[in-house]
Amino acid sequence: MKRIGIVGCGSIGSEIAFAIDKKIINADIVALYDIDGDKAKKLLSKVRNQKPLIAKNLEELVKISDLVVETASPEAVKGIAKIALLYGRNIFVLSVSGLINNPWILDSFKKRKYRVYYPSGAIAGIDGIKAARMGKIKSVTLTTSKPCSTLKNVQYVKKSGKLKSGCKLPKIVFEGNAGKAIKCFPQNINVAATIALSGVGSEKTKVKIIAVPDGKNQRNIHEIKINGDFGEMYIRNEDVPSKNNPKTSYLAILSSIALLHEICNAK
Repeated sequence: MKRIGIVGCGSIGSEIAFAIDKKIINADIVALYDIDGDKAKKLLSKVRNQKPLIAKNLEELVKISDLVVETASPEAVKGIAKIALLYGRNIFVLSVSGLINNPWILDSFKKRKYRVYYPSGAIAGIDGIKAARMGKIKSVTLTTSKPCSTLKNVQYVKKSGKLKSGCKLPKIVFEGNAGKAIKCFPQNINVAATIALSGVGSEKTKVKIIAVPDGKNQRNIHEIKINGDFGEMYIRNEDVPSKNNPKTSYLAILSSIALLHEICNAK
């Protein structure tokens, strides 16, 4: 049975822990770590069948884990990867933009024959994108529409002043490549990083982000258009936001649980 250490005890980290606790994922949680120690303690109090250590630092967690699950932030990925390489551990990364910002991670793990896993997140069709890149991909465009309330406090949006008076109609708040989108929206556009990593890279992947008026039954909408030697592909997701974190789609949580189930429940 795999020993899992979870870094980041927010909404996604908690849902993964609950899935392990309920034996949906066949693994043991051996350690929890969060820069906010109270979050780790709160999560520990909610799991019933697991007795993980609350690690004092990343190294303490990595040492006793077979698989390190990152659900913290893009900034955390670099430090986790360095320690995981030191101890020969595989990593599971949700903040995929951390892999884009640190391309040495995938290269180093591949050379050492360790694994870097990342889920499909809030979108479908990643297998199709990976297949398409075996030929020539001519263009990849992502259009993401999110509620105004989840974008208005992003530093890039604040500086632009585009949502200063809110939005009664849809407003484009960003147009550019995935590399720039990841830097400007580090906590809001993980989908762009996943598409870029699976396809033609961050410089060639075009991204448009639209703020839409808040309303009932709001969805995070992701539309992907791909053109290549294979033909054309159009993928559209209308994702329900997580109840505990509206910036995160519930599907992103489910995709993480599904991939961990596949990894840990394999015979």
